Amino acid sequence: MTETRPPTDSSTSTSPLGAPRRPDTPDAADTPLHGALGEELLLVQAQSAARSGDLAAARRLLEDVTGSSAAPPRDVLDLLARVHAQCGEFEEADRCWERVQAADPQDRDAAAGRALVARIRSGRSPARPRVGKGARLGAVALVAACAASFAGVALADAFDSPSASDSTSAEQRADRATARADRATRRAEKLAARVAELEDGAGQRRGELAAQVAGLDRALSFPGVRVERHTGSVRVVFQEALFVGGEQLTPEGAAALAELGRRLAGQDATVKVVGHVAAVPGADVSGGSPLALWRAMVAVRTLSDHSGRPLSSFTTAGGDARHAPHRDIDLNRTVTLTVAPTP
Repeated sequence: MTETRPPTDSSTSTSPLGAPRRPDTPDAADTPLHGALGEELLLVQAQSAARSGDLAAARRLLEDVTGSSAAPPRDVLDLLARVHAQCGEFEEADRCWERVQAADPQDRDAAAGRALVARIRSGRSPARPRVGKGARLGAVALVAACAASFAGVALADAFDSPSASDSTSAEQRADRATARADRATRRAEKLAARVAELEDGAGQRRGELAAQVAGLDRALSFPGVRVERHTGSVRVVFQEALFVGGEQLTPEGAAALAELGRRLAGQDATVKVVGHVAAVPGADVSGGSPLALWRAMVAVRTLSDHSGRPLSSFTTAGGDARHAPHRDIDLNRTVTLTVAPTP
């Protein structure tokens, strides 16, 4: 047996019973961290790596940001330039400072850095990598130079070795740099605590939502229906056909809808009713149909009468033939419900 009215619409329809809701919109708390906060965390981690002398790790972290962002933050590019310079990679350092100047031609640090690199590459200034204790001081000064103020640290400290005559001033600069780096570390710890707080909140929300979905499962389950749990909602599927043909309910279908309506009473949830049809041989397998939408509206009237919910609290749609709830064609003279806890 097949339906007398094949699907004719190319897309799912929605009835004017009420403005459609969007229960599938993800909760803001579940959105993964990204963007400015993620870049700032990577910058602070890179500063800490450089401060400890692990320039390779600092470079990897910074290149993660510059490689994934069309417009990396100025501080990221500046610190990456200093890391390249510390490693003797002057061409790469110059390119990073060039990108800083492209965004701000008046950037004094980038101009000074490029000028010094130009002198080194032309042989007018020496480029002596630091070793031993000097390497530690250089890494500390490098990180401090990328702190928010950049005050009191010369660009040369990023990659020039101090002479014996100015060792005292180098120690003093290192002390100031260490203090700034410690402040950066504390800031990173605060950011990490905030991330943990957001993750805890998201986990709590997921737990609450799972408990609400479990409650709907218990409330809406009764003989003759199958309740399927999904993330954030349940789907109610009737085990027998609800309609004789067209939009006429069977006695058993009317009774099942009435029982489900009584169970929906008092539930703080959104309800979407989707109508279905038995596929007609040779008909298009995609899209909804006017008959499917009409069946959803008929079911809503019964559900509204027995739940006390206004018609406007339901949304309706004609189901896509590809997503019919049953393999048995005749059983698809039915509706399905998606019920989700109200956000």
